[in-house]
Amino acid sequence: CLFTVAMVVLMGMPFDYWLLLPTCAVAMGCGVSTAGEVNFSALGMILCFTSNAFRSMKVSLQQKLMTGESKDKFDPCTLLMWISVPSTIAMTFGSLLSEGMEPWRRLAEMDSQTFRGVWVAILVSCLNAVVLNLAQLFVTKDL
Repeated sequence: CLFTVAMVVLMGMPFDYWLLLPTCAVAMGCGVSTAGEVNFSALGMILCFTSNAFRSMKVSLQQKLMTGESKDKFDPCTLLMWISVPSTIAMTFGSLLSEGMEPWRRLAEMDSQTFRGVWVAILVSCLNAVVLNLAQLFVTKDL
């Protein structure tokens, strides 16, 4: 959350500085919750730190696209559609690079009942992702 505040301020978007108090409270609570963790991993912390920075950059850019000075502002549904296309391509290539064709071969070898079950699970997962991403975009737009 502190990354997001920094990104918003750096991008010149309005930010109510009174919100720093609850933001810092949340950040401190996260830090306190890890105190004494037996399985602490420095690499894990660095990866979480990095993903948080990129996620806050994404949200700040999305907010700017939906509320900025540009005459071509995006509504949440349109923005989600434009985000989905490159995300799908990137995830497909990532899957092919890390897993190869094995998941597709297994899918092709399934009997019809198992195949339907897998596709229902995939579609439910996709529906869940759409709902969560749309909700996040509507909230971000109204910040």
